[in-house]
Amino acid sequence: MRPFRPIKPGELLQEELEARDWTQADFAAIVGRPVQVVNEIVAGKKAITPETAIAFSRALGTSAEYWLNLESAYRLDLVRDGGAGANDIERRASIYSKAPVKELLKRGWIDVPDPNNLDRLEREVCRFLDIASIDAEPPIAHAFAARKSRFEEPHTTTQIAWATRVKQMARAITRVAPYSKEALESCIAELPRHSVSDELVAEVPRMLGRLGVRFVVVPHLAGTRIDGATMWLDEVSPVVAVSLRFDRMDWFWFTLMHELAHLLRGDGMTSVVLDAQLVGKDAERTENKSEMEKAADRMAEEWLIPRRTLEAFILRVKPYYSRDAVISFAAEVGVHPSIVVGRLQYKDEIPYTHFRNMLTKIEHLIAPKQVVK
Repeated sequence: MRPFRPIKPGELLQEELEARDWTQADFAAIVGRPVQVVNEIVAGKKAITPETAIAFSRALGTSAEYWLNLESAYRLDLVRDGGAGANDIERRASIYSKAPVKELLKRGWIDVPDPNNLDRLEREVCRFLDIASIDAEPPIAHAFAARKSRFEEPHTTTQIAWATRVKQMARAITRVAPYSKEALESCIAELPRHSVSDELVAEVPRMLGRLGVRFVVVPHLAGTRIDGATMWLDEVSPVVAVSLRFDRMDWFWFTLMHELAHLLRGDGMTSVVLDAQLVGKDAERTENKSEMEKAADRMAEEWLIPRRTLEAFILRVKPYYSRDAVISFAAEVGVHPSIVVGRLQYKDEIPYTHFRNMLTKIEHLIAPKQVVK
Protein backbone atom coordinates (compact mmCIF):
# COMPACT_ATOMS: atom_id res chain seq x y z
CA MET A 1 0.00 0.00 0.00
CA ARG A 2 1.28 3.44 -0.94
CA PRO A 3 -0.29 6.91 -0.49
CA PHE A 4 -2.35 8.45 -3.28
CA ARG A 5 0.38 11.07 -3.67
CA PRO A 6 3.96 11.26 -2.35
CA ILE A 7 4.01 12.79 1.14
CA LYS A 8 6.70 15.41 1.73
CA PRO A 9 8.60 15.10 5.01
CA GLY A 10 8.18 18.89 5.19
CA GLU A 11 4.42 18.50 5.60
CA LEU A 12 4.93 16.48 8.77
CA LEU A 13 7.58 18.93 9.92
CA GLN A 14 5.14 21.83 9.47
CA GLU A 15 2.54 19.96 11.52
CA GLU A 16 5.09 19.50 14.31
CA LEU A 17 5.93 23.23 14.26
CA GLU A 18 2.26 24.24 14.35
CA ALA A 19 1.63 21.87 17.27
CA ARG A 20 4.39 23.68 19.19
CA ASP A 21 3.34 27.13 17.96
CA TRP A 22 6.76 27.62 16.38
CA THR A 23 7.40 29.56 13.21
CA GLN A 24 9.88 28.36 10.63
CA ALA A 25 12.17 31.16 11.82
CA ASP A 26 11.90 29.89 15.40
CA PHE A 27 12.78 26.36 14.34
CA ALA A 28 15.68 27.59 12.19
CA ALA A 29 17.12 29.35 15.22
CA ILE A 30 16.66 26.22 17.39
CA VAL A 31 18.46 23.83 15.01
CA GLY A 32 21.02 26.37 13.87
CA ARG A 33 20.04 26.33 10.21
CA PRO A 34 19.20 29.23 7.85
CA VAL A 35 15.48 29.96 7.57
CA GLN A 36 15.69 29.34 3.82
CA VAL A 37 16.84 25.76 4.45
CA VAL A 38 13.86 25.04 6.71
CA ASN A 39 11.51 26.69 4.18
CA GLU A 40 12.87 24.57 1.30
CA ILE A 41 12.57 21.35 3.35
CA VAL A 42 8.93 22.18 4.19
CA ALA A 43 8.28 22.86 0.47
CA GLY A 44 9.95 19.58 -0.56
CA LYS A 45 12.62 21.37 -2.55
CA LYS A 46 15.52 20.29 -0.34
CA ALA A 47 16.25 16.81 0.98
CA ILE A 48 16.82 16.00 4.63
CA THR A 49 20.44 15.01 5.14
CA PRO A 50 21.74 12.78 7.98
CA GLU A 51 23.10 15.86 9.76
CA THR A 52 19.74 17.67 9.46
CA ALA A 53 17.90 14.54 10.62
CA ILE A 54 19.99 14.45 13.81
CA ALA A 55 19.28 18.13 14.47
CA PHE A 56 15.54 17.59 13.93
CA SER A 57 15.52 14.58 16.27
CA ARG A 58 17.14 16.55 19.09
CA ALA A 59 14.80 19.51 18.68
CA LEU A 60 11.59 17.49 18.32
CA GLY A 61 12.28 14.44 20.48
CA THR A 62 12.09 11.97 17.59
CA SER A 63 14.69 9.62 16.06
CA ALA A 64 16.98 10.65 13.22
CA GLU A 65 15.92 7.46 11.39
CA TYR A 66 12.32 8.69 11.41
CA TRP A 67 13.19 11.73 9.29
CA LEU A 68 15.58 9.84 7.00
CA ASN A 69 12.96 7.13 6.37
CA LEU A 70 10.37 9.79 5.54
CA GLU A 71 12.79 11.38 3.09
CA SER A 72 13.67 8.05 1.40
CA ALA A 73 10.03 7.03 1.07
CA TYR A 74 9.13 10.41 -0.42
CA ARG A 75 11.92 10.32 -3.01
CA LEU A 76 11.07 6.72 -4.00
CA ASP A 77 7.40 7.59 -4.42
CA LEU A 78 8.35 10.51 -6.64
CA VAL A 79 10.26 8.16 -8.94
CA ARG A 80 7.54 5.50 -8.94
CA ASP A 81 4.72 7.90 -9.66
CA GLY A 82 6.32 10.46 -11.89
CA GLY A 83 9.88 9.43 -12.68
CA ALA A 84 10.82 9.69 -16.34
CA GLY A 85 10.88 6.29 -18.03
CA ALA A 86 9.67 4.33 -14.99
CA ASN A 87 7.17 2.34 -17.04
CA ASP A 88 9.72 1.84 -19.82
CA ILE A 89 12.16 0.29 -17.37
CA GLU A 90 9.59 -2.24 -16.18
CA ARG A 91 8.57 -3.04 -19.73
CA ARG A 92 12.14 -3.44 -20.93
CA ALA A 93 12.89 -5.74 -17.98
CA SER A 94 9.90 -7.88 -18.94
CA ILE A 95 11.12 -8.18 -22.55
CA TYR A 96 14.73 -8.92 -21.61
CA SER A 97 13.65 -11.58 -19.12
CA LYS A 98 11.99 -13.46 -21.97
CA ALA A 99 14.94 -13.77 -24.36
CA PRO A 100 18.62 -12.81 -24.81
CA VAL A 101 17.67 -9.63 -26.68
CA LYS A 102 21.21 -8.47 -27.44
CA GLU A 103 22.09 -11.83 -29.01
CA LEU A 104 18.88 -11.86 -31.07
CA LEU A 105 19.66 -8.37 -32.36
CA LYS A 106 23.32 -9.16 -33.02
CA ARG A 107 22.47 -12.23 -35.08
CA GLY A 108 19.60 -10.62 -36.93
CA TRP A 109 17.06 -13.07 -35.53
CA ILE A 110 14.79 -10.12 -34.78
CA ASP A 111 14.46 -6.94 -36.85
CA VAL A 112 14.53 -3.87 -34.61
CA PRO A 113 16.45 -0.90 -36.09
CA ASP A 114 15.93 1.10 -32.89
CA PRO A 115 16.06 -1.04 -29.69
CA ASN A 116 14.54 1.88 -27.77
CA ASN A 117 11.33 1.39 -29.73
CA LEU A 118 9.79 -0.90 -27.13
CA ASP A 119 6.62 -1.54 -29.15
CA ARG A 120 8.67 -2.88 -32.06
CA LEU A 121 11.06 -4.74 -29.77
CA GLU A 122 8.24 -6.48 -27.91
CA ARG A 123 6.47 -7.44 -31.15
CA GLU A 124 9.66 -8.90 -32.60
CA VAL A 125 10.49 -10.92 -29.48
CA CYS A 126 6.93 -12.26 -29.39
CA ARG A 127 7.12 -13.13 -33.09
CA PHE A 128 10.46 -14.90 -32.64
CA LEU A 129 9.23 -16.94 -29.67
CA ASP A 130 5.83 -17.56 -31.30
CA ILE A 131 3.87 -16.15 -28.39
CA ALA A 132 0.80 -13.91 -28.38
CA SER A 133 2.06 -11.64 -25.60
CA ILE A 134 5.24 -11.03 -23.67
CA ASP A 135 3.66 -12.65 -20.60
CA ALA A 136 3.02 -15.94 -22.42
CA GLU A 137 5.30 -18.99 -22.22
CA PRO A 138 7.14 -19.97 -25.45
CA PRO A 139 5.64 -23.22 -26.83
CA ILE A 140 9.06 -24.83 -27.13
CA ALA A 141 9.74 -24.23 -23.40
CA HIS A 142 7.23 -26.97 -22.58
CA ALA A 143 8.87 -29.40 -24.97
CA PHE A 144 12.27 -29.95 -23.39
CA ALA A 145 13.15 -33.42 -22.19
CA ALA A 146 14.28 -33.64 -18.57
CA ARG A 147 17.93 -34.65 -18.45
CA LYS A 148 17.49 -36.26 -15.02
CA SER A 149 21.09 -35.75 -13.95
CA ARG A 150 22.23 -34.88 -10.46
CA PHE A 151 23.04 -31.42 -11.82
CA GLU A 152 19.68 -30.90 -13.48
CA GLU A 153 18.79 -27.24 -13.99
CA PRO A 154 15.86 -25.55 -15.69
CA HIS A 155 16.45 -24.56 -19.28
CA THR A 156 17.43 -20.93 -19.65
CA THR A 157 15.89 -18.32 -21.91
CA THR A 158 19.09 -18.46 -23.99
CA GLN A 159 18.76 -22.21 -24.51
CA ILE A 160 15.10 -21.74 -25.41
CA ALA A 161 16.09 -19.07 -27.94
CA TRP A 162 18.65 -21.40 -29.54
CA ALA A 163 16.16 -24.26 -29.83
CA THR A 164 13.55 -21.86 -31.22
CA ARG A 165 15.98 -20.78 -33.95
CA VAL A 166 16.68 -24.44 -34.79
CA LYS A 167 12.96 -25.06 -35.21
CA GLN A 168 12.55 -21.99 -37.41
CA MET A 169 15.39 -23.02 -39.70
CA ALA A 170 14.16 -26.62 -39.87
CA ARG A 171 10.72 -25.45 -40.99
CA ALA A 172 12.38 -23.47 -43.77
CA ILE A 173 13.94 -26.64 -45.22
CA THR A 174 11.48 -27.86 -47.85
CA ARG A 175 13.65 -30.01 -50.08
CA VAL A 176 13.73 -33.16 -48.00
CA ALA A 177 12.60 -36.71 -48.73
CA PRO A 178 10.02 -38.55 -46.61
CA TYR A 179 11.67 -39.86 -43.46
CA SER A 180 12.53 -43.54 -43.42
CA LYS A 181 13.80 -45.03 -40.17
CA GLU A 182 14.69 -48.25 -41.96
CA ALA A 183 16.77 -46.41 -44.56
CA LEU A 184 18.63 -44.47 -41.87
CA GLU A 185 19.28 -47.62 -39.84
CA SER A 186 20.66 -49.42 -42.88
CA CYS A 187 23.32 -46.80 -43.64
CA ILE A 188 24.06 -45.04 -40.35
CA ALA A 189 27.09 -47.20 -39.49
CA GLU A 190 28.65 -46.13 -42.79
CA LEU A 191 27.96 -42.44 -42.30
CA PRO A 192 31.19 -41.73 -40.32
CA ARG A 193 33.19 -43.03 -43.28
CA HIS A 194 32.24 -39.75 -44.97
CA SER A 195 34.65 -38.05 -42.58
CA VAL A 196 37.71 -39.13 -44.57
CA SER A 197 37.55 -36.32 -47.15
CA ASP A 198 36.29 -32.75 -47.39
CA GLU A 199 34.11 -33.62 -50.37
CA LEU A 200 32.31 -36.39 -48.52
CA VAL A 201 31.86 -34.28 -45.37
CA ALA A 202 30.24 -31.54 -47.45
CA GLU A 203 27.72 -34.10 -48.71
CA VAL A 204 26.44 -35.00 -45.24
CA PRO A 205 23.59 -32.42 -45.06
CA ARG A 206 22.25 -33.51 -48.46
CA MET A 207 22.66 -37.17 -47.58
CA LEU A 208 20.61 -36.71 -44.42
CA GLY A 209 18.01 -34.80 -46.40
CA ARG A 210 17.64 -37.76 -48.74
CA LEU A 211 16.91 -39.88 -45.67
CA GLY A 212 14.23 -37.44 -44.51
CA VAL A 213 16.30 -35.82 -41.73
CA ARG A 214 16.39 -32.04 -41.57
CA PHE A 215 19.96 -31.07 -40.64
CA VAL A 216 20.48 -27.64 -39.07
CA VAL A 217 23.54 -25.71 -37.92
CA VAL A 218 22.94 -22.91 -35.40
CA PRO A 219 26.05 -21.57 -33.62
CA HIS A 220 25.71 -21.80 -29.86
CA LEU A 221 24.76 -18.72 -27.88
CA ALA A 222 27.14 -17.42 -25.23
CA GLY A 223 26.95 -19.35 -21.98
CA THR A 224 24.77 -22.19 -23.25
CA ARG A 225 27.46 -24.82 -23.97
CA ILE A 226 25.00 -26.45 -26.34
CA ASP A 227 26.47 -29.04 -28.71
CA GLY A 228 23.37 -30.40 -30.42
CA ALA A 229 19.69 -31.21 -30.29
CA THR A 230 17.05 -33.58 -31.62
CA MET A 231 13.43 -32.60 -32.20
CA TRP A 232 10.49 -33.43 -34.45
CA LEU A 233 8.35 -30.94 -36.35
CA ASP A 234 5.71 -33.65 -36.57
CA GLU A 235 5.61 -37.46 -36.48
CA VAL A 236 7.38 -37.80 -39.83
CA SER A 237 9.71 -34.78 -39.77
CA PRO A 238 12.79 -35.30 -37.55
CA VAL A 239 15.36 -32.56 -37.01
CA VAL A 240 18.99 -32.92 -35.97
CA ALA A 241 20.92 -29.78 -35.03
CA VAL A 242 24.54 -29.05 -34.16
CA SER A 243 26.11 -25.86 -32.85
CA LEU A 244 29.76 -26.40 -33.81
CA ARG A 245 30.59 -25.02 -30.37
CA PHE A 246 34.09 -26.22 -31.14
CA ASP A 247 35.07 -26.18 -34.79
CA ARG A 248 36.66 -29.63 -34.83
CA MET A 249 35.99 -32.69 -36.95
CA ASP A 250 35.78 -35.04 -33.94
CA TRP A 251 33.37 -32.74 -32.07
CA PHE A 252 31.07 -32.59 -35.07
CA TRP A 253 30.98 -36.31 -35.74
CA PHE A 254 30.37 -37.41 -32.18
CA THR A 255 27.60 -34.82 -31.75
CA LEU A 256 25.98 -35.76 -35.05
CA MET A 257 26.02 -39.48 -34.32
CA HIS A 258 24.75 -38.89 -30.77
CA GLU A 259 21.78 -36.89 -32.09
CA LEU A 260 21.06 -39.50 -34.77
CA ALA A 261 21.04 -42.12 -32.02
CA HIS A 262 18.36 -40.09 -30.22
CA LEU A 263 16.40 -39.93 -33.45
CA LEU A 264 16.49 -43.69 -34.09
CA ARG A 265 15.51 -44.36 -30.49
CA GLY A 266 12.49 -42.11 -30.95
CA ASP A 267 13.79 -39.59 -28.39
CA GLY A 268 12.49 -36.10 -28.90
CA MET A 269 9.24 -37.24 -30.51
CA THR A 270 7.21 -35.41 -27.88
CA SER A 271 10.00 -33.31 -26.37
CA VAL A 272 13.13 -31.48 -27.45
CA VAL A 273 16.36 -33.26 -26.56
CA LEU A 274 18.94 -30.56 -25.91
CA ASP A 275 22.52 -31.72 -25.42
CA ALA A 276 24.86 -29.35 -23.60
CA GLN A 277 28.41 -30.19 -22.54
CA LEU A 278 28.22 -33.33 -24.64
CA VAL A 279 31.88 -33.45 -25.67
CA GLY A 280 35.20 -31.92 -24.68
CA LYS A 281 36.99 -31.20 -21.43
CA ASP A 282 33.81 -29.81 -19.88
CA ALA A 283 31.68 -32.80 -20.89
CA GLU A 284 29.18 -34.08 -18.35
CA ARG A 285 30.42 -37.27 -16.75
CA THR A 286 28.75 -40.51 -17.76
CA GLU A 287 27.63 -41.39 -14.23
CA ASN A 288 25.61 -38.16 -14.07
CA LYS A 289 23.71 -38.79 -17.31
CA SER A 290 20.22 -40.19 -17.78
CA GLU A 291 19.80 -43.66 -19.27
CA MET A 292 18.61 -42.02 -22.49
CA GLU A 293 21.86 -40.06 -22.82
CA LYS A 294 24.02 -43.06 -21.90
CA ALA A 295 22.32 -45.14 -24.59
CA ALA A 296 22.86 -42.43 -27.23
CA ASP A 297 26.54 -42.18 -26.23
CA ARG A 298 27.05 -45.93 -26.59
CA MET A 299 25.41 -46.02 -30.02
CA ALA A 300 27.45 -43.06 -31.27
CA GLU A 301 30.71 -44.54 -30.01
CA GLU A 302 29.98 -47.89 -31.65
CA TRP A 303 29.16 -46.31 -35.03
CA LEU A 304 32.28 -44.14 -35.00
CA ILE A 305 34.75 -46.81 -33.86
CA PRO A 306 33.49 -50.15 -32.53
CA ARG A 307 34.35 -50.47 -28.84
CA ARG A 308 36.26 -53.72 -29.15
CA THR A 309 38.26 -52.41 -32.09
CA LEU A 310 39.26 -49.27 -30.18
CA GLU A 311 40.15 -51.27 -27.04
CA ALA A 312 42.33 -53.63 -29.09
CA PHE A 313 44.19 -50.62 -30.55
CA ILE A 314 44.71 -49.15 -27.07
CA LEU A 315 46.10 -52.43 -25.73
CA ARG A 316 48.39 -52.73 -28.71
CA VAL A 317 49.79 -49.19 -28.65
CA LYS A 318 49.44 -47.77 -25.13
CA PRO A 319 51.18 -45.68 -23.89
CA TYR A 320 53.04 -44.83 -27.11
CA TYR A 321 50.37 -43.08 -29.18
CA SER A 322 52.39 -41.79 -32.09
CA ARG A 323 51.02 -39.71 -34.95
CA ASP A 324 51.75 -42.53 -37.40
CA ALA A 325 49.93 -45.06 -35.20
CA VAL A 326 46.83 -42.85 -35.02
CA ILE A 327 46.80 -42.22 -38.77
CA SER A 328 47.29 -45.91 -39.54
CA PHE A 329 44.47 -46.95 -37.18
CA ALA A 330 42.13 -44.29 -38.60
CA ALA A 331 42.73 -45.65 -42.09
CA GLU A 332 42.11 -49.17 -40.82
CA VAL A 333 38.64 -48.31 -39.41
CA GLY A 334 37.84 -45.85 -42.19
CA VAL A 335 37.43 -42.56 -40.31
CA HIS A 336 39.23 -39.23 -40.11
CA PRO A 337 42.24 -39.33 -37.72
CA SER A 338 40.71 -36.55 -35.60
CA ILE A 339 37.89 -38.93 -34.62
CA VAL A 340 40.48 -41.35 -33.23
CA VAL A 341 42.14 -38.47 -31.37
CA GLY A 342 38.78 -37.37 -29.97
CA ARG A 343 37.91 -40.85 -28.70
CA LEU A 344 41.34 -41.24 -27.06
CA GLN A 345 40.99 -37.83 -25.39
CA TYR A 346 37.51 -38.60 -24.08
CA LYS A 347 38.76 -41.91 -22.62
CA ASP A 348 41.65 -40.03 -20.92
CA GLU A 349 44.21 -42.01 -22.89
CA ILE A 350 45.85 -38.79 -24.14
CA PRO A 351 45.59 -35.15 -22.95
CA TYR A 352 43.46 -32.67 -24.87
CA THR A 353 46.67 -30.85 -25.79
CA HIS A 354 47.99 -33.79 -27.88
CA PHE A 355 47.79 -34.02 -31.69
CA ARG A 356 46.12 -30.61 -32.03
CA ASN A 357 47.41 -30.29 -35.59
CA MET A 358 45.30 -33.34 -36.52
CA LEU A 359 42.03 -31.77 -35.34
CA THR A 360 40.73 -30.51 -38.67
CA LYS A 361 38.16 -27.70 -38.79
CA ILE A 362 34.79 -28.45 -40.32
CA GLU A 363 32.56 -25.35 -40.24
CA HIS A 364 33.66 -24.20 -43.70
CA LEU A 365 32.49 -27.54 -45.10
CA ILE A 366 29.11 -27.69 -43.36
CA ALA A 367 28.04 -24.05 -43.00
CA PRO A 368 27.86 -23.18 -46.72
CA LYS A 369 25.05 -25.70 -47.13
CA GLN A 370 22.60 -23.42 -45.31
CA VAL A 371 22.18 -19.97 -43.83
CA VAL A 372 24.06 -20.00 -40.54
CA LYS A 373 23.31 -17.19 -38.12
